[in-house]
Amino acid sequence: MKPRIIPTLLTLVISVAVVAVLLGEDSFQDNKVVVSGLVATDANLKVAFIGDSGYGANFEAVLNLVKNEGAQIVLHQGDFDYSDDPDGFEAKINNILGSGFPYFVAVGNHDAASWNEGCGDSDGCYAPIFRNRANAQGITTDDPDLNDQKYSITYRGLKIVFAGENGNNSEFAGFVANQLLGDSHIWKICSWHKNQAAMQVGGKTDEMGWDIYDNCRAYGAIIATGHEHSYSRTKTLTSMATQTVDSTCANPQSLCVEAGRTFAFVSGLGGHSIRPQLRCLPTSYPYGCNGEWASIYTSNQGAAYGALFITFYVDGDPYKARGYFKNISGTVVDSFDIKYGPNPASPPAPTPAPVPSPNKETVPSPEPGAEETSVSPSPPDSEVTPAVSASLGAEIFAKEKIPAYLTLLVLLVTMVVIGWLWRIGRLR
Repeated sequence: MKPRIIPTLLTLVISVAVVAVLLGEDSFQDNKVVVSGLVATDANLKVAFIGDSGYGANFEAVLNLVKNEGAQIVLHQGDFDYSDDPDGFEAKINNILGSGFPYFVAVGNHDAASWNEGCGDSDGCYAPIFRNRANAQGITTDDPDLNDQKYSITYRGLKIVFAGENGNNSEFAGFVANQLLGDSHIWKICSWHKNQAAMQVGGKTDEMGWDIYDNCRAYGAIIATGHEHSYSRTKTLTSMATQTVDSTCANPQSLCVEAGRTFAFVSGLGGHSIRPQLRCLPTSYPYGCNGEWASIYTSNQGAAYGALFITFYVDGDPYKARGYFKNISGTVVDSFDIKYGPNPASPPAPTPAPVPSPNKETVPSPEPGAEETSVSPSPPDSEVTPAVSASLGAEIFAKEKIPAYLTLLVLLVTMVVIGWLWRIGRLR
């Protein structure tokens, strides 16, 4: 062996050893996503989810419930006032919650005619009203043009992606995937109006397609919808299209959320009307179909108007959330806990590759009043399938574990040191 080859081999061996120690052995496994730090929400961040409200006395009662429960943000999953009256609808919100209250919306089919900026409605247009409302609170949408009915925001560490109402649209599925790809927030919400028939218990048909549902599940985002005028919540699912309950987390009151598994709900009792249960009978637990439903609240169960509340980062644990549905009479009809993170004994089922989107790139949104909090995760590393991990893992690795420039720096420093030692004769 030529003498000059020796320092070269030593350089390679030592460099690989150093990098391996820095990265950890799991980083070299193709199917692992290694995350050293995630972004937490504010502690005890309470979110109210409503939909299908109208803007009469029932809606006012729901808004008063939201206020009395101490919610800090409302996510409205579409069908606002049913009268194409954007100015009047916002006035109702302002009268009860205040003009500065964080109120974010997904467009519903009854809102579409007056949604776009420049809609020509003498009573205003929803998109600019709610964009400007967000901007006034220091919240920037990923794109100021909301006419395409899709946008994303980050509020106090909660990532929220909104999609439109105009049916089975691959653009929406791709947008959701692009927004969630490599996102480091612990808690993520997908919000839209319409459903698939199997994701509600009334008479709605397939209107959104499965890609958008399963893309949200693949990235561990909670799915919030409206459209059907009732309340229903699934158990933890590892497939939305087949409504497969996670056998390792099947308790209806204890949910698990991470890449590959999540839950979905319909919260459509915002004030307009209340409809019956037509699917998955009987009307009491355990319900029919595939056993996917944890809670159903319709006219068959004597439903009253109300809202779903979820509080994130509870009990001092950034990976824990707690939810309940409460009606305007003060009755809690559903309650549950949510835990973020994998079950090490059983990784989630394989997930399909997300549908790509040609539109809108992720632009981080500034937080109002405070910076996001980074925390180190207590759950072990999450298994994801190659279809998702090929790109997702690369982004998280670059952002969260160790930058490529640091690896290169280690290599260069090692080469210089060994070269110097060789020159002075210490390695001969």
